Amino acid sequence: MSIGINDISHFTGKIKYPENYTVTIKDDFVHSNENYDFGNIILGEPIPIKMVKNDTIIIDYDLIFTTLSTISISTIDSILDEPKVFSEIILNDIENNQAYQLFAGIEIRGGTSQWYPKKSYDIEFWNDSSGIETRKESLFSLRNDDDWHLDAMFVDLSRSRGILGMDTWSSFARSNHLLIESEARLAQRGHLVELIVNNQYTGIYSMNEQLDRKQLQLKKDSGLLYKTTSWSDEILFLGIDSEPEASLTWEGYELKYPDLAIIENWDPLYNLVNLVAYSGDEEFLNNIDSMLNIDNAIDYWLFINAIQANDNGGKNMFIYRYEMGEPLAFTAWDLDLTFGNKNTVWTVNVSDERIISNNLFDRLFELNANNYRSKVKVRWEQIYTDNLYSDIVSRLNKKINKINTSGANIRENNRWNIETDYNQELQYIINWLEIRLDYLDNYIYQNF
Repeated sequence: MSIGINDISHFTGKIKYPENYTVTIKDDFVHSNENYDFGNIILGEPIPIKMVKNDTIIIDYDLIFTTLSTISISTIDSILDEPKVFSEIILNDIENNQAYQLFAGIEIRGGTSQWYPKKSYDIEFWNDSSGIETRKESLFSLRNDDDWHLDAMFVDLSRSRGILGMDTWSSFARSNHLLIESEARLAQRGHLVELIVNNQYTGIYSMNEQLDRKQLQLKKDSGLLYKTTSWSDEILFLGIDSEPEASLTWEGYELKYPDLAIIENWDPLYNLVNLVAYSGDEEFLNNIDSMLNIDNAIDYWLFINAIQANDNGGKNMFIYRYEMGEPLAFTAWDLDLTFGNKNTVWTVNVSDERIISNNLFDRLFELNANNYRSKVKVRWEQIYTDNLYSDIVSRLNKKINKINTSGANIRENNRWNIETDYNQELQYIINWLEIRLDYLDNYIYQNF
């Protein structure tokens, strides 16, 4: 059960249960509709509760208090990759002192992550059990929406890197349309919760906004949104293996908006890939400004290298157009393999001195398009000297402290049979970040 940090010292709650039952808390009989004084709450300490009918124990469980928000999901059917199955959700938003009882469709999400024992989920809130109409809710002071993502963060032992990376990207990312669209965000926002699925404790999750047209506030009539889903020559701007067709996919890209399988929707992306991969130097220099938001590209390159986002130089990118006539721009996605994460077969041997790039960034650098090198250096000096290190450390400290204070660190370890020391994870990331930023600073100083 979620409890506010200020309520720990003395908590009273109303107990309600059906007629013809009896309930005991810590072996004390409690009347229905009675305010029960739990006294001083010790986070993580089990409080035994029994419900009895006709001398038969109907419910026998331990109540545990946490200072994290909680989500409990109940389904009749098994949760699959697709389609979404009906579920009932009880959600406690402790920060805003709100409780919700909701209907929703739920499915497993992700690619490789579907094979992990701890699953991530997509949730769509419904008006009723039919799922015919959706229902929007504003949760945890995030956006008002019907579509949410529960991120398991399984390969990230700190259970913090994804949100930390998105917060960092949001702190300095530039895009032309941000000055026009006041509600536009170039990243997800997320909120740490503890999840229970079908009465089984599932652990620490991040309840995230979706990264979509609404989040970016792209124009409905002419905005475009592409997602990279796999590695290819086209993703790395190295070449073109096939021409786009009237499809929602093309050589490792997925068209996320609009949901219209027409060739014309691929034109801006195809033209950019073609320019980078095949143009001569003069043609590249004459046309790159009209096709690509270079200021945004600079921010993206600095970002993925500052946090060493090893999986985001090709795969796990979003490329978007705000409206007709605007150049394409980048935003980040899926940031679990960042901040020195060595917890996968893909990253365990990756050097901390690796610079992330692709053919687009290489050509921008080599040809010094639109004074690219000096712009990178000036922009980095702005970001680096403007408390980048201390801001990241501050955000990370808050997230790790929330996990430890709640006792969720112990419950997560017990549930997944791991031995994560969150204070050690905190110190590892802090030490890694200091070394990485210093390395990147020297690299830029010597090469730009």
